[in-house]
Amino acid sequence: MIKSRVAERYAKSLLEMATEDNIVAEVEGDFHTVREAIAGSRDLRNFLATPIIDDHRKESILTEIFATRVSPLVGRFISLMARKGRASQLPDIVEAFEDLLDRVRQITPAEITTAVVLDPEQRARLEAHLTTMSGGSLRPVYRVDPELIGGFRARFQDRMVDASVRHQLERLRESLISGRN
Repeated sequence: MIKSRVAERYAKSLLEMATEDNIVAEVEGDFHTVREAIAGSRDLRNFLATPIIDDHRKESILTEIFATRVSPLVGRFISLMARKGRASQLPDIVEAFEDLLDRVRQITPAEITTAVVLDPEQRARLEAHLTTMSGGSLRPVYRVDPELIGGFRARFQDRMVDASVRHQLERLRESLISGRN
């Protein structure tokens, strides 16, 4: 997702404050809580996005929702976003914060699609292989797509690795067709 510069600026400022206060891990956990709350509630997403609700009302409701679930720093940050009319950008700010942390920690997000759910041992082997290919640490997100038939497809950095049975069959088909002409 493309985040706005505003989201990235707010995320950077919050990361700097969290670093100064030595509470980066706590803020990261709080933002995980915020992300899960937003992702899990269509009503909350609609509430954040609607311009009809007054900013002070949004601040009051968001404070009530998150007061006991996040640290004081993140609580004040959410209040500030609502007060400044930026509540609708909260999901983008959370994502920008996580992306910024990944860059600081030199972690590459990786989307891994498999035909079936992998057990922990299979995941560990696949992640070790992809980590070697990427040259750094990965933060994998797994998806299942039965149309792959078998194997996997991985996307990280600017690379795409397609080791799926479906892809191999397509390549074999193309090879057979081109061999006939």
